[in-house]
Amino acid sequence: MINNLDEFTAVSVIRLIDSIESGCGHSFKALIPMMSSHEIDRQETLFQAGEENRNEYLLLSGLLRSFILDVKGNETTVAFHSAPCVITPCIARSENTRSLVSCEAIQTSRVVHFSEYELMNLMINDENARRWGNQVLQAELVRRARREWSLAAETGAQRLERFGREYPDIASLVSAKIIATYLGITPVTLSRLQSSSRADKN
Repeated sequence: MINNLDEFTAVSVIRLIDSIESGCGHSFKALIPMMSSHEIDRQETLFQAGEENRNEYLLLSGLLRSFILDVKGNETTVAFHSAPCVITPCIARSENTRSLVSCEAIQTSRVVHFSEYELMNLMINDENARRWGNQVLQAELVRRARREWSLAAETGAQRLERFGREYPDIASLVSAKIIATYLGITPVTLSRLQSSSRADKN
């Protein structure tokens, strides 16, 4: 069920905005009446690749993942979204208004959404909103660049070690298959690397 924001949720949104770029939360109060929140269950899809989607999303609680499907239907996880955070901006996950990725809940999650159009208008008219938007895009660019480098330059063992550092609380919540697709290895290779890592620690 989609609802307008209650007072507690509105405060949570402003805090999230400020945590990303200090001092910008006040500017987003103008968007609060245009925001809606809803809960999505585990394995429920927030949006799907190929569908028209012009929304921006804030994750207040829970855990989501973004993934793509190849022509054979094989999944590749391209990002994890652990609350509280901003889900990949519309401009960075869409082409000609249609989403390039799908996004689903790994845990029951609380999401706030609002129109990309409303955000763009706010950014045009408000310097703090522009600063916030630029920070979000910069963070997404850095994340993608680092992941691309890791897939090209690091071994499977190094990627697994990096995953453990960057997402220390996720490994126990996500299936081995999903982790393997994110790391660019097979589930069998992941199992072997995990066994090797445990043996090294002992």
